[in-house]
Amino acid sequence: MKALRWPAGSAAVVAVLLVAGCSGGGSGTAGSGGSSSPGVSAAAGAPPDAAALPRQVKSAMKNATSFHISAVVTQGRSRVSADLSMTRTGDMSGTVSVSQTPVKVLVTRGHAYLKVTAGLLKSQNLPAAACSLICGKYLKVPASQANSMLNGMDMPSFLGQVSVPRLSYVRTVTVNGQPAWQMRASDGSTVYVAAHGPPYPLRLTKDSSHADFTQWNAVTIPPPPPPSQVVDLSQLEQ
Repeated sequence: MKALRWPAGSAAVVAVLLVAGCSGGGSGTAGSGGSSSPGVSAAAGAPPDAAALPRQVKSAMKNATSFHISAVVTQGRSRVSADLSMTRTGDMSGTVSVSQTPVKVLVTRGHAYLKVTAGLLKSQNLPAAACSLICGKYLKVPASQANSMLNGMDMPSFLGQVSVPRLSYVRTVTVNGQPAWQMRASDGSTVYVAAHGPPYPLRLTKDSSHADFTQWNAVTIPPPPPPSQVVDLSQLEQ
Protein backbone atom coordinates (compact mmCIF):
# COMPACT_ATOMS: atom_id res chain seq x y z
CA MET A 1 0.00 0.00 0.00
CA LYS A 2 1.24 3.47 -0.83
CA ALA A 3 2.14 5.76 2.07
CA LEU A 4 -0.81 7.74 3.30
CA ARG A 5 -0.52 11.37 2.20
CA TRP A 6 -2.57 14.40 3.13
CA PRO A 7 -4.23 16.21 0.19
CA ALA A 8 -2.03 19.12 -0.92
CA GLY A 9 -4.91 21.61 -0.92
CA SER A 10 -5.69 21.04 2.74
CA ALA A 11 -2.08 21.28 3.83
CA ALA A 12 -1.90 24.92 2.82
CA VAL A 13 -5.46 25.93 3.71
CA VAL A 14 -4.46 28.44 6.35
CA ALA A 15 -1.51 29.90 4.47
CA VAL A 16 -3.54 30.30 1.27
CA LEU A 17 -6.04 32.53 3.00
CA LEU A 18 -3.53 34.49 5.04
CA VAL A 19 -1.21 35.17 2.11
CA ALA A 20 -4.19 36.19 -0.02
CA GLY A 21 -5.48 38.40 2.75
CA CYS A 22 -2.12 40.11 3.16
CA SER A 23 -1.05 40.31 -0.45
CA GLY A 24 -2.30 43.81 -1.18
CA GLY A 25 -0.44 47.08 -1.21
CA GLY A 26 -1.44 50.62 -0.50
CA SER A 27 -1.14 52.88 2.50
CA GLY A 28 -2.97 55.75 4.11
CA THR A 29 -6.29 55.86 5.92
CA ALA A 30 -9.58 54.75 4.47
CA GLY A 31 -12.98 56.02 5.50
CA SER A 32 -14.86 54.65 8.48
CA GLY A 33 -17.56 53.03 6.36
CA GLY A 34 -17.84 49.41 5.31
CA SER A 35 -20.05 46.52 6.28
CA SER A 36 -19.48 44.50 9.40
CA SER A 37 -18.59 40.81 9.42
CA PRO A 38 -20.26 38.38 11.84
CA GLY A 39 -18.90 38.92 15.33
CA VAL A 40 -17.61 42.41 14.47
CA SER A 41 -18.99 45.65 15.90
CA ALA A 42 -17.78 49.23 15.64
CA ALA A 43 -15.75 50.67 18.51
CA ALA A 44 -14.05 53.98 19.23
CA GLY A 45 -10.27 54.05 19.24
CA ALA A 46 -7.17 55.60 17.78
CA PRO A 47 -5.83 54.26 14.44
CA PRO A 48 -2.49 52.41 14.30
CA ASP A 49 0.74 53.62 12.76
CA ALA A 50 -0.02 52.21 9.30
CA ALA A 51 3.61 52.34 8.20
CA ALA A 52 4.88 50.38 11.21
CA LEU A 53 2.01 47.91 11.61
CA PRO A 54 3.11 45.28 9.03
CA ARG A 55 6.51 44.92 10.69
CA GLN A 56 4.88 44.73 14.13
CA VAL A 57 2.39 42.08 13.00
CA LYS A 58 5.11 39.93 11.46
CA SER A 59 7.26 40.25 14.60
CA ALA A 60 4.34 39.27 16.86
CA MET A 61 3.61 36.19 14.78
CA LYS A 62 7.29 35.24 14.58
CA ASN A 63 7.54 35.26 18.39
CA ALA A 64 4.24 33.49 19.06
CA THR A 65 4.40 29.99 20.53
CA SER A 66 0.92 28.79 19.53
CA PHE A 67 -2.49 29.74 18.17
CA HIS A 68 -5.85 28.30 17.18
CA ILE A 69 -7.37 28.84 13.77
CA SER A 70 -10.84 28.26 12.39
CA ALA A 71 -10.86 28.75 8.61
CA VAL A 72 -12.96 28.09 5.52
CA VAL A 73 -11.41 28.54 2.09
CA THR A 74 -13.49 28.35 -1.09
CA GLN A 75 -11.69 28.10 -4.43
CA GLY A 76 -14.05 27.47 -7.33
CA ARG A 77 -16.04 24.38 -6.42
CA SER A 78 -13.52 23.30 -3.81
CA ARG A 79 -14.17 24.00 -0.15
CA VAL A 80 -11.57 23.27 2.53
CA SER A 81 -12.06 24.00 6.22
CA ALA A 82 -9.80 23.73 9.24
CA ASP A 83 -10.34 23.99 12.98
CA LEU A 84 -6.84 23.52 14.37
CA SER A 85 -4.58 24.32 17.30
CA MET A 86 -0.88 24.63 16.42
CA THR A 87 2.31 25.07 18.44
CA ARG A 88 5.77 26.33 17.52
CA THR A 89 7.21 22.86 18.28
CA GLY A 90 5.12 21.30 15.51
CA ASP A 91 2.34 19.78 17.61
CA MET A 92 -1.20 20.16 16.32
CA SER A 93 -4.75 19.02 17.06
CA GLY A 94 -8.14 19.57 15.49
CA THR A 95 -10.09 18.81 12.34
CA VAL A 96 -9.53 19.41 8.63
CA SER A 97 -12.33 18.87 6.13
CA VAL A 98 -11.63 18.36 2.43
CA SER A 99 -14.37 17.56 -0.12
CA GLN A 100 -16.86 17.18 2.73
CA THR A 101 -14.65 14.61 4.45
CA PRO A 102 -13.75 15.75 7.98
CA VAL A 103 -10.58 14.25 9.42
CA LYS A 104 -9.57 14.57 13.05
CA VAL A 105 -5.79 14.96 13.35
CA LEU A 106 -3.41 14.97 16.30
CA VAL A 107 0.35 15.53 16.02
CA THR A 108 2.27 15.16 19.27
CA ARG A 109 5.42 13.54 20.68
CA GLY A 110 6.82 12.81 17.22
CA HIS A 111 3.81 11.02 15.77
CA ALA A 112 0.70 11.92 13.80
CA TYR A 113 -2.68 10.34 14.53
CA LEU A 114 -5.70 10.40 12.20
CA LYS A 115 -9.08 9.26 13.45
CA VAL A 116 -10.26 6.59 11.05
CA THR A 117 -13.70 7.00 9.45
CA ALA A 118 -15.38 5.48 6.42
CA GLY A 119 -14.86 8.80 4.64
CA LEU A 120 -11.12 8.78 5.32
CA LEU A 121 -10.74 5.21 4.05
CA LYS A 122 -12.59 6.12 0.85
CA SER A 123 -10.60 9.32 0.26
CA GLN A 124 -7.32 7.40 0.57
CA ASN A 125 -8.51 4.43 -1.54
CA LEU A 126 -8.21 2.11 1.41
CA PRO A 127 -10.38 -1.01 1.73
CA ALA A 128 -13.88 -0.22 3.00
CA ALA A 129 -13.97 -3.64 4.70
CA ALA A 130 -11.37 -2.39 7.17
CA CYS A 131 -13.92 -0.01 8.68
CA SER A 132 -15.49 -2.73 10.79
CA LEU A 133 -12.12 -3.29 12.44
CA ILE A 134 -10.58 0.17 12.76
CA CYS A 135 -13.16 2.93 12.25
CA GLY A 136 -13.29 5.08 15.36
CA LYS A 137 -9.65 4.33 16.16
CA TYR A 138 -6.55 6.40 15.38
CA LEU A 139 -4.15 5.63 12.57
CA LYS A 140 -0.62 6.23 13.87
CA VAL A 141 2.08 7.48 11.52
CA PRO A 142 5.74 7.63 12.66
CA ALA A 143 7.66 10.88 12.77
CA SER A 144 9.61 9.93 9.63
CA GLN A 145 6.37 10.01 7.61
CA ALA A 146 4.41 12.71 9.45
CA ASN A 147 5.97 15.73 7.70
CA SER A 148 5.48 14.22 4.25
CA MET A 149 1.93 13.13 5.02
CA LEU A 150 0.90 16.57 6.27
CA ASN A 151 2.67 18.39 3.43
CA GLY A 152 4.30 20.84 5.84
CA MET A 153 1.07 21.84 7.54
CA ASP A 154 2.55 23.05 10.83
CA MET A 155 3.00 26.38 12.56
CA PRO A 156 6.62 27.11 11.51
CA SER A 157 5.94 26.23 7.86
CA PHE A 158 2.71 28.17 7.80
CA LEU A 159 4.10 31.35 9.33
CA GLY A 160 7.12 31.10 7.06
CA GLN A 161 4.82 31.69 4.08
CA VAL A 162 3.35 34.90 5.48
CA SER A 163 4.31 38.23 3.94
CA VAL A 164 2.70 41.30 5.52
CA PRO A 165 2.69 44.42 3.30
CA ARG A 166 1.48 47.92 4.07
CA LEU A 167 -2.21 47.96 4.96
CA SER A 168 -4.84 50.69 4.90
CA TYR A 169 -6.67 51.54 8.13
CA VAL A 170 -10.47 51.43 7.89
CA ARG A 171 -11.75 51.77 11.46
CA THR A 172 -11.43 50.42 15.00
CA VAL A 173 -13.89 47.64 15.78
CA THR A 174 -14.55 44.84 18.24
CA VAL A 175 -13.94 41.28 17.02
CA ASN A 176 -15.49 38.67 19.27
CA GLY A 177 -15.15 41.00 22.24
CA GLN A 178 -11.58 42.12 21.50
CA PRO A 179 -10.64 45.62 20.21
CA ALA A 180 -9.21 45.37 16.71
CA TRP A 181 -8.06 47.52 13.81
CA GLN A 182 -9.85 46.75 10.59
CA MET A 183 -7.32 46.97 7.76
CA ARG A 184 -7.84 46.70 4.00
CA ALA A 185 -5.54 45.23 1.37
CA SER A 186 -5.67 46.25 -2.29
CA ASP A 187 -7.04 42.88 -3.43
CA GLY A 188 -10.26 43.50 -1.49
CA SER A 189 -9.44 41.31 1.50
CA THR A 190 -9.83 42.54 5.07
CA VAL A 191 -7.47 41.92 7.98
CA TYR A 192 -8.44 42.51 11.62
CA VAL A 193 -5.45 43.13 13.92
CA ALA A 194 -5.51 43.19 17.73
CA ALA A 195 -5.53 46.82 18.90
CA HIS A 196 -4.36 46.00 22.45
CA GLY A 197 -1.24 44.02 23.28
CA PRO A 198 0.79 42.31 20.55
CA PRO A 199 -0.80 43.05 17.14
CA TYR A 200 -1.80 39.51 16.28
CA PRO A 201 -4.18 38.95 13.36
CA LEU A 202 -7.63 38.10 14.72
CA ARG A 203 -9.62 37.63 11.54
CA LEU A 204 -9.05 37.54 7.79
CA THR A 205 -11.80 37.65 5.19
CA LYS A 206 -11.92 37.59 1.41
CA ASP A 207 -15.08 36.88 -0.54
CA SER A 208 -16.55 33.71 0.98
CA SER A 209 -13.27 32.64 2.61
CA HIS A 210 -12.38 33.56 6.18
CA ALA A 211 -10.11 32.65 9.10
CA ASP A 212 -10.37 33.47 12.80
CA PHE A 213 -7.29 33.36 15.05
CA THR A 214 -7.64 32.83 18.80
CA GLN A 215 -5.68 31.45 21.79
CA TRP A 216 -2.42 33.12 20.84
CA ASN A 217 0.28 31.59 23.09
CA ALA A 218 -2.41 29.69 25.04
CA VAL A 219 -2.99 26.46 23.08
CA THR A 220 -3.04 23.10 24.85
CA ILE A 221 -2.43 19.94 22.79
CA PRO A 222 -4.02 16.74 24.16
CA PRO A 223 -1.90 13.64 24.82
CA PRO A 224 -1.76 10.69 22.41
CA PRO A 225 -4.80 8.41 22.36
CA PRO A 226 -4.59 5.27 24.53
CA PRO A 227 -2.84 2.26 22.90
CA SER A 228 -6.12 0.36 22.67
CA GLN A 229 -7.41 3.06 20.30
CA VAL A 230 -4.35 3.14 17.99
CA VAL A 231 -3.72 1.19 14.77
CA ASP A 232 -0.87 1.44 12.24
CA LEU A 233 -0.54 1.27 8.47
CA SER A 234 0.53 -2.39 8.51
CA GLN A 235 -2.96 -3.35 9.70
CA LEU A 236 -4.41 -1.91 6.48
CA GLU A 237 -2.13 -3.81 4.11
CA GLN A 238 -3.80 -6.41 2.01
